[in-house]
Amino acid sequence: MTTTLRVGAAQVDFEEAKDWAIEYLVGRRGASAYPAYDGYPGSDGDLIAPQDLPAVVLLNVSNKPLKVYYGLQSQLELLNKRLQSPDLKGSLRDASVATLEAIADLFDVLEERPADNVKLTTLSKVLHRKRPELLPLFDAKIRYCYTDCVGAPVPPKKNRSKRDYRLAWLEALQRDLDGQYAQWEEIASIAPGPRISPLRALDIIGWELGRRKN
Repeated sequence: MTTTLRVGAAQVDFEEAKDWAIEYLVGRRGASAYPAYDGYPGSDGDLIAPQDLPAVVLLNVSNKPLKVYYGLQSQLELLNKRLQSPDLKGSLRDASVATLEAIADLFDVLEERPADNVKLTTLSKVLHRKRPELLPLFDAKIRYCYTDCVGAPVPPKKNRSKRDYRLAWLEALQRDLDGQYAQWEEIASIAPGPRISPLRALDIIGWELGRRKN
């Protein structure tokens, strides 16, 4: 029986998705963002320290690493204050409405304390490593799956705020994670070390779907 894996409105056969993951996690060692990004030492604990910031370049987020570093550094105090919210707990799979709101509060730092060269794509790369089961990654490929492809669950909507867009995306992402959790766990288990979360596995497949526009 063929199992179809879904990220937003983009789909792929599960066995093909596993092949993509094997190539990314095992087959391109030395040329893939894994394990460089996922295994980057960073800082201990749940808060962001300056040594965590260079991890974003390991996912090829920007060709302006100094500007990204200083931009993120200017947001650290507010980000760390919000990371201490008691609602930021558990995994995205079982996140409550309050937890989704707390994640949106983190992302709101982008508008409350804007910094050159720091967008959601960049910020999410820093945050995910601090809560890999809870805080998702975002980029243009993921946006394709959830917003830009035919039948996308979070299509463009005139006058919708960035916060409302992000909350709608988080809800759609949560459905995809929870509804196919066993498959995401199986893909995550392919990683030979360091471990990745099912949420990171979803991002890997979503990125490939967006790149290939399946």
